[in-house]
Amino acid sequence: MSTLQALAAALPAAYLSAAGAFALGRDGPARWILRAALVLHTADLVLRWAYVGHFPVTDLATTLSVCALATAGLWALVARDAAHTGSGGLVLALVAALSLAAAAFANFAPVPRPGGMGPLQVTHVATSAVSLAALVLSGLHGALWLVLFRAIRARRFGPFLARLPNLDTLAKMTRRAALLGFVGLSIGLNVGIGLAHAGERPGFAYRHPEVLLSLALWLHFGVVAFSQAIPGLGARRASWAAAGGLALALLSGVLAFLPRSFHGGL
Repeated sequence: MSTLQALAAALPAAYLSAAGAFALGRDGPARWILRAALVLHTADLVLRWAYVGHFPVTDLATTLSVCALATAGLWALVARDAAHTGSGGLVLALVAALSLAAAAFANFAPVPRPGGMGPLQVTHVATSAVSLAALVLSGLHGALWLVLFRAIRARRFGPFLARLPNLDTLAKMTRRAALLGFVGLSIGLNVGIGLAHAGERPGFAYRHPEVLLSLALWLHFGVVAFSQAIPGLGARRASWAAAGGLALALLSGVLAFLPRSFHGGL
């Protein structure tokens, strides 16, 4: 188990180092640090999988961890060229915080889930985690669009703002991340509802706050994703919607682990 403890300590430091390097404009070293962090993070997931014998996302710590991995991985795919890397400092700082929180709650002696996890359960959990990561990215880039827009109007620029992608790029990143989250939620929600109807989760009801919030997120970010085609919903309003939806997305993740949650902590 010492390997899991070492990885838990190394991951927040690695992501924070990558965040700092991107913030300072040292993109070359930052990319290598990020790649190393992603490899170590994947190794942690694989080791946990080997210990429990099934997909290892079964509690708060592992859910936070896989959301952090998905957020970093998705951002790395988006930011493959220099024009997109300016948001790396903020995104990876958040990933570092998620990794630190995961380490704080981590169980270094993983326990198998009774009955394991079937393909549908894995699909529900994995798509939900990736969707949450995409919604976080959409919300963060929407917030950055608003900050940059205000700075342009006020003609106030600092080193951080100077490195951000331009408004058009930020708007595209906001919409594309929202689209990925919308598609992922479409899959994850339907699979989860199917499992609940099959008796997988006692206490399931469409009026349950978790279900209502998940459906609201699906609709909300669906509007953001297709905002370019909706009259009257330009980049500014879509960015406000995405930034506001970020709080809802994080709340949705928290609700799954409350004592009265029908998820029962997954």
